[in-house]
This record gives sequence, structure tokens and C-alpha cells, in this order.
Amino acid sequence: MAIYPSKQWIIEVLKAAERSEAYKEAAKDWEGDFLCRIEADEEFLRDMSRKEAVAGYLSFLDMMPPEQRRKYKGTPMGDVLEKKLGIPLDASLNDVDANEISSRMSKLSAEDIKGSAVYFWIDFWHGSIRNMIPVAPGEHGDAAFKLSGRYGSWKLLVSGQQDAVKLTMTRKLKLEGNMAYMMRRVRAAAALGKDVFAAVPID
Repeated sequence: MAIYPSKQWIIEVLKAAERSEAYKEAAKDWEGDFLCRIEADEEFLRDMSRKEAVAGYLSFLDMMPPEQRRKYKGTPMGDVLEKKLGIPLDASLNDVDANEISSRMSKLSAEDIKGSAVYFWIDFWHGSIRNMIPVAPGEHGDAAFKLSGRYGSWKLLVSGQQDAVKLTMTRKLKLEGNMAYMMRRVRAAAALGKDVFAAVPID
């Protein structure tokens, strides 16, 4: 099982996409990159009160070099990380104590994390996922699509419980971009959820 979001989760999703013939076939004419925004919510707080979840989250953030993470300074998430949790934005995260951070996280309220979000970028190309990385605020603003929503809604997607089309239709996720293009690729979106994301159980 993988912690979401984490470096391990990204690695396993890329492997699952490479293995899945069903996904490759369904997404063979799908191309376009997505800038994804994960908004912190109460479920995020609950999950991050566990040491294992914090360690996974730190590994996700540490995939960005320090100069990139510094772009979070002055944002709601940057304030949470630096001021409330004591996580440095401009240094290696290897020495951060996940136990201490989970303890601090358990004392925060929904109001403390209001407006906080992290981002990742994913590049789909004709049945493959060419890239999938965490990014800083302001990066990849020219992505063909932008998908945003609360952490709890993202977990429904990445666990394979619901696909992106259903989540956007019910307004649990917000999709910006060429909607007509995406509606013609419902099979690809469904296969991404069923045959790629669901193949990587999350903890």
C-alpha cells in the first residue's frame, strides 16, 4: 500500500500505467497535461495526524528541490508548513521528525489550514503517463487542463472509488479546459481510475 500523496505513490502509479493494457487501449488517443490542486481539508488533517502519512507527505514535498519549494513562501500552505509545523521550505526534509510533525498536525483545526493546497503535474500521452511530479504554486499555469478539489475528493479518485468524470459532474472536483475533448474520452478517464489508480491501494 502507498501513502497518498507520496513519492512511492507516484512511482507506483507510473508503474501501473505502464503495466495496464486496458488503460493503454482506452487512452490511446488522449493527450494533454493536467495541473492538479489538492486542497487541504478535515480529512487531510485526520490522515496527517499519523506518522506514516506525514512521512509520505514529506517524501512528496522533497521531490521538489528547495529552490522550487520556496515558491510556497507566503501562501497558506507555506505558512502552515513553516510557521505551524516547523517544516523548512528551503532545506532537505530528510531530517524532519515525522512523529513531531504528526503531533503538531493533530493540534491544528480546519481554520488553521484554510486555503492551503499542494500541486502536482501529470502529462498524459497516447496511453502513457510521460511525467507526474509535485510542483510549486505558479508552475505549469499553461497546462491544457486544471483539476482542483478537496483532499477527500481526490482520495475518492486515486483510490479508484470514483472516476474523474463522475467527480466533476457532481462538482466534487473542478475541471478547467476543453470539456468537449474530455467528454469524448470518458473511457480513458474511467480506465485511469479503474486500471491505474485502483491498482495502487492507498493507506
